[in-house]
Amino acid sequence: MPRPLDAITDSWTGPRPTVSVVILTLNEEINIADCLASCAWSDDVHVLDSGSTDRTAEIARSRGVPVSVHAFESFGAQRNWAIDHIPLRHDWVFHLDADERFTAPLVEEMQRVVAAGPVHAGYYVANQMIFMGEWIRRAQGYPNYQMRLFHKARVRFEDHGHGQRETPGASIGTLGAPYLHHNFSKGLDDWFARHNRYSTLEALEILRREGEPLGLSGLLSRDRTARRRVLKRLAAGVPCRPTLRRLHMLLVQGAILDGRAGRAYASLIGTYERMIAAKVLSLRAERDRAGRA
Repeated sequence: MPRPLDAITDSWTGPRPTVSVVILTLNEEINIADCLASCAWSDDVHVLDSGSTDRTAEIARSRGVPVSVHAFESFGAQRNWAIDHIPLRHDWVFHLDADERFTAPLVEEMQRVVAAGPVHAGYYVANQMIFMGEWIRRAQGYPNYQMRLFHKARVRFEDHGHGQRETPGASIGTLGAPYLHHNFSKGLDDWFARHNRYSTLEALEILRREGEPLGLSGLLSRDRTARRRVLKRLAAGVPCRPTLRRLHMLLVQGAILDGRAGRAYASLIGTYERMIAAKVLSLRAERDRAGRA
């Protein structure tokens, strides 16, 4: 089994990039202390909370971290609100979720990149997903990139499905070092609750984009993220998608080689795909009935 990198701790003595960190939270008392410990390299860390009812804000403030509160509308809107309203000390910003952790190679790479005065608007960064105590490298399709490090004057975010993407047109680079993602830190009940919401948003996004050009030229792009986004749209209309997605993860991506954790994760994603497919059918039927009324 591939081993994940170690998270940074409060004892960090390495480089300190001039990068601000914004952590999005909602009832993250189980995660926030370790998350903040992994930010020990930064001199400007902020928590943007969506209205937690647990000790998330208390724990952050006890560590000297300022907490802003803004009601959650969407991931894209929340990230833009942070850019517009949080007094960020640095031009370069890293958005981190509470169940994620910085690693030493990532911080060291950020130091080199930011010190060079890059012209890019931002950088894609991959994560190492941890499930059942293991890094499920093949099951997660590593490296799977998201925009996380960006210049606050050069990037805006827009909603897409259950997540967000950077506004098109910006010059984006890619970092080689990953961060850690403890996606199951609050248990399977929490994972299912989140993915119930996510599946609704993904179904709505599929329906919204019906009839739009697929942009097949993106399949020829050198950009891995651009290719993945086109493939995702193509896969949305494939019959038996949930079963095929699970088999693809197990046999093509090699999740079966990730052991019990990889096989279990493939089953979970198959369930998630069935939720999306069922909601697409239901929402399409509702739309058609409303159109005939």
